[in-house]
Amino acid sequence: MVPKDDLLPPTPAAEDERALVLLVQVTAFACGGFVVGFRFSHAVADGPGAAQFMTAVGELARASAGGAGAGAVSVEPQWGRDAIPDPAAALVGRLPTPDAGTRRLAYLAMDISADYIGHYKAEYSAAHAAGAGWCSAFEVLIAKAWRSRTRAAGFEPDTLVHVCFAVNARPALHGSLPRGGAGFYGNCYYIMRVSAPAGKVAGSSVAEVVRIVKDGKRRMPAEFARWATGEAGAAGVDPYQITADYRTLLVSDWTRLGFAEVDYGWGPPAHVVPLTNLDYIATCILVKPWAHKPGARLITQCVTPDRVAAFHDGMLDTSC
Repeated sequence: MVPKDDLLPPTPAAEDERALVLLVQVTAFACGGFVVGFRFSHAVADGPGAAQFMTAVGELARASAGGAGAGAVSVEPQWGRDAIPDPAAALVGRLPTPDAGTRRLAYLAMDISADYIGHYKAEYSAAHAAGAGWCSAFEVLIAKAWRSRTRAAGFEPDTLVHVCFAVNARPALHGSLPRGGAGFYGNCYYIMRVSAPAGKVAGSSVAEVVRIVKDGKRRMPAEFARWATGEAGAAGVDPYQITADYRTLLVSDWTRLGFAEVDYGWGPPAHVVPLTNLDYIATCILVKPWAHKPGARLITQCVTPDRVAAFHDGMLDTSC
């Protein structure tokens, strides 16, 4: 087996942040397959922006291979940085530095079937009135993972636990981006935080936890507007600050970013996966499964090794 870090470009020195704008490495195998590994800075682009760039690379590569030379890309890149709020009081998020007491978390990947997702979607639909009973696969799996993790970790019932997830902020800019944001490849997401007592999360049905998540998502436009005017920053709250607090779960949806559709000339990739290396930040990432396989894949690093079995069992249990 090839160590996963060997599939990525080496990490630049911490003091040389400008070197990490975009680093790409291609690893070719004797079988003819290959891996494209890349690192990019979130100060330059968010997930959709980075996927847009790699899609353009694929389009140019295909045009060149076909003898047509470097043709035009299907989505013209837009700069538009002036439209992004820059509140004077905003703080700059930094990755936390682990200390001697920081918990180290175990890696676990799970394949989730389409029937599993459909089961919880139906449960949510049955619990809500007509017209309000739709939820996404991401919301289902956020809710299920948050509840399973909360139960497995054994938090005291009155402990406040959090789930954080990135939301595309382009619609919140109300058309101030060129062409409605089409082609904008910069960093344009906002991190929403949803909080509830551990007892409520652990004791609720998945449908009820989905509702908690949805209620949090509905706050996004108003909360983003407050942050854009400096109100949240002035209060000392940095929504972009990633924390190593064990009570906080950071979740992300990679199924709609566009990485799985990048084509360098051999068709879309068999698999796209983020390689997380920070084993002290609780994460849960939803990615597409292997090509031609329905359902989803959940990549987690969210509980300590002694709690992995309980978390895994909780995820598999569909009885409640």
